[in-house]
Amino acid sequence: MNSTIARWLMLPLLLLIQACSGFPFLDMGMAAWDGPKKGTPALWHVQGPNGGEAWLFGGIHALPADLKWISPKMKKAMNESDRLVLEVVGLEDSAEITKTFQELGNSPGQPPLADRLPPALRDKGEALRAASRLSPSRFETLESWAAAISLAGAATANLAMVREEGVERVLAARYRRRDKPVIGLETPARQFTYFDQLDEADQRAMLESVIADADNAPRAYRDMVTAWLEGEPEKLAEAANRGLLERPQIRERILVRRNRDWAAQIEDLLSLGARPFVAVGAAHLAGDDSVQALLEAKGYKVTRLQ
Repeated sequence: MNSTIARWLMLPLLLLIQACSGFPFLDMGMAAWDGPKKGTPALWHVQGPNGGEAWLFGGIHALPADLKWISPKMKKAMNESDRLVLEVVGLEDSAEITKTFQELGNSPGQPPLADRLPPALRDKGEALRAASRLSPSRFETLESWAAAISLAGAATANLAMVREEGVERVLAARYRRRDKPVIGLETPARQFTYFDQLDEADQRAMLESVIADADNAPRAYRDMVTAWLEGEPEKLAEAANRGLLERPQIRERILVRRNRDWAAQIEDLLSLGARPFVAVGAAHLAGDDSVQALLEAKGYKVTRLQ
């Protein structure tokens, strides 16, 4: 996985953009999946000091079709919970997502793509640009973070992943069938803003990483889904300490700050008597800065169930 962990933190953003009608990305799900077909991803129970409880589940935002990952322990936790809390809601509103991306991701006078890359990556960058079907003139206004995410969409287009099979969509459908509320920790606009607020050096580091690692996307995706199915967040934690996330501002903005905010929101829900089942990207539940580690530091008892 190595530095590709940062791309999988960006995957919710890729799905947001691929929901936009104005972006002609290739369809997902074109490759066959040759990895495990079932597993038991990690699940935690959170016990509050005053008796409140929650469940934490690390998911992947787009999965191969027909994987079996909902275990009896997960079903029990979902039955006992009173709501589903996702990383983001509102993916269905493609018009609003398109509008937000256009507003945040574009500024006039941007340099050509090649000028934002070191010489060694320019040919790969142009090949990925062509695969994205975005014209060279599109980059005259596309900010570097938005260019990185747009090109990452092309790099991941031929993987064996399907948006409709992602953890959020599957779980949301189950909760809505039971008339339980589904809420989000973030909005699409807020997710875009995290990247928009990075300085140019960090945005270009993202851009370079996406291009440099594009050829490794199939292996990286297979490794990530396999580790997830096998319930090995430790592998995610190892990867999270390398690559792009070694850059302090990127790590702070797209991982640590969000984890702190989510832990605070979970605390607020528990204080109101809610019993949430919280499903967020698996990378946010790995390592010393994970959501559950932050809750433990505040006195919550966190127990791994599977």
